[in-house]
Amino acid sequence: MTRVEGDGGWSGARRAEEVARLAVAPAAEAAPAGPLTLTAALALAARGNRRIAEAEEQLEVARARVWETRGRLLPATTGSGRYTWYTDPQTTRVVLPPGLLPAGTTPPAVIVRQAEFGVVNGTLRLPLDLSGELQHTLAAAQAGYRGERARLWATRLAEQVRVIRAYFQLLEAERLAEVTEQTIATDRQQLANAEQRFAAGRLTKNELLVVQVALRNAEEQRLQRALAIDQARWALNQAVGLPVDLPSEVVDVHERPAVPATDEALRLARATNPVLVALLEEQQRLEETARALVSSRLPRFDAGGAIDYSSATIVQPQRVGSGFVGFTWDLGTDTRREAEIAAARHEASQNRIAVGRELDELETAVRTAQRAAEERLAAAAAAEAGVAQAEENLRIRRQQFDAGRATSDDVLDAEALLAGQRATRAGALYQAHTRRAELQELLGLPLDDVVGETR
Repeated sequence: MTRVEGDGGWSGARRAEEVARLAVAPAAEAAPAGPLTLTAALALAARGNRRIAEAEEQLEVARARVWETRGRLLPATTGSGRYTWYTDPQTTRVVLPPGLLPAGTTPPAVIVRQAEFGVVNGTLRLPLDLSGELQHTLAAAQAGYRGERARLWATRLAEQVRVIRAYFQLLEAERLAEVTEQTIATDRQQLANAEQRFAAGRLTKNELLVVQVALRNAEEQRLQRALAIDQARWALNQAVGLPVDLPSEVVDVHERPAVPATDEALRLARATNPVLVALLEEQQRLEETARALVSSRLPRFDAGGAIDYSSATIVQPQRVGSGFVGFTWDLGTDTRREAEIAAARHEASQNRIAVGRELDELETAVRTAQRAAEERLAAAAAAEAGVAQAEENLRIRRQQFDAGRATSDDVLDAEALLAGQRATRAGALYQAHTRRAELQELLGLPLDDVVGETR
């Protein structure tokens, strides 16, 4: 009672218990026994992603607010009662004209309040929304619910894209680790050749050192690749609701995604993008709120009935019914309502500007994602041919090195070219799938079609 912080809140043991309970991954029991497919990963996220669950709860909050607003249009029934004990009954004496009573007669006493009695009252009140204020308020709440539903869909799509991004990042990290292992094997072979030539006096110490440094760098890169694999796996586990340190494995994807044309993508995005839909619903909510405030300038009417019952017997009848029609009228002399109306109109105008800004940003994002997906697909196709050419270039450089017509730097440059082409081939297809999923998110369409392309 005397301390601002109260009793200090939960104990340390209770806090630890709460953290332990919440730390359990939502989808831990649904973890598959084998490698995860992309479809299975998205199914796990639908049940175990915490951000999606949080958005779903927010939608339920908006639903309850609609029911609360609708209740203002329905009859409101209240009841009250009280049983009272007094120390004495309350009485009064009747004053009569002189001579009316016989001489010596005491004037009678009348009880005006009994020593104890109970009273029960019930009232039913029905708003008469003649001004339309409550209808506009309900329309604003319903628009708020629809906007929250659009935001839930946007959250669901964003989290699914996060799952897809982590899925393909894991695949890319694994392929890049394989490229690094191939580079290490190539560097070791080159080092063995260089050491033989150095022992024979056909290679300088500097050229040998260059090969040794290149091998150590490749071995260090192997550690970086291992860390990248772990980070991608942790991100995937978190997104789908599995324990973060679970050693999840994923199924490889080899199909190329289909990318829609720019004009078609823009048409779909403007019609179904959930962020844009949420802003439009917010626009309607703000406009309906402003209309409700304007309608509140008029009187508010209501009608209803009441019933009163008393256990006291001094007055009859003990039960009395009544009906009424009334109104209240806030004349707004304090100017607060006019300020609220002005603020609501400015909020609606501000949101209208935000819709235009979102349209511009949406077009930019759609064009970027569409072009990025096409570029990654082109890079993957080019890398397929580039790997074969880089392998042939490395073979020629090695022959020249063995014949003394090329240096260690020439061979290492050829190895770097080959590693770069292999890395591009390993990552470009997965990046194209990620860009395609990001484009689908911007379109506001389910990701089932994108996932179907990878089966």
